[in-house]
Amino acid sequence: MMIAMLSACKEEPLLKGLDQVQANEVITTLQRNNIAAEKADHGKSGYSVAINKVDLPAAVDLLRTYQVPSPPRMEIAQMFPGDSLVSSPRAEKARLYSAIEQRLEQSLQVLEGVVNARVHVSYDIDAGENGRAPRPVHLSALVSYEPDSDPALLIGDVKRFLKNSFAEVAYEHISVVLSRRPAPQHSPPVRHLPPAAASLSGWRLGAIVAGLALLLSVGLWWRKKRAAPLPARAISDECRAP
Repeated sequence: MMIAMLSACKEEPLLKGLDQVQANEVITTLQRNNIAAEKADHGKSGYSVAINKVDLPAAVDLLRTYQVPSPPRMEIAQMFPGDSLVSSPRAEKARLYSAIEQRLEQSLQVLEGVVNARVHVSYDIDAGENGRAPRPVHLSALVSYEPDSDPALLIGDVKRFLKNSFAEVAYEHISVVLSRRPAPQHSPPVRHLPPAAASLSGWRLGAIVAGLALLLSVGLWWRKKRAAPLPARAISDECRAP
């Protein structure tokens, strides 16, 4: 019972209100980086994830780096709900391209070595109006990648994927910017003690060292005393003893 209470005191709630997919995603990311995490089901309130207090800085850093939990997957039905009001063609086009950007980001994160991705589509919102020829579409991607991945190969994979996603986009109109994932912080920051506490800690350490030295000296003295030969008179007295 006492062990359970002590363990509970060390736990720190990290996230709550997650769905099952998001909770599993967080648990997987943390455990892959050697951080123990516990998932709890709260019914209608969703899932929560708790970790040890000492792992909180590292966990927050990892979630920010890997952009987890990820937002729910964008579906076609969410782009154009059946009960939505009729909007202008410009608004429909903007909503469509925004949804396409999100779908492309979700797909890029499946690639090996990609930590997270952001995609931006530069399109001509006035294309086709007043008989004007549309301007070419440009794509740009900002990709955070694992340190052990090959940047050149990753750029080629991302460009090829984006090129095949838009038939009217030229290869030279696709730009990819890579950002190497920083090393995660696996330990809490060092807490600096105030001068008074630091001097007190130094005094305690000195007292402990002095005490250990004294015990060692007494032990050596006692050992030498027991190993020393007895005087001749003491030996003769022992021989005459019945």
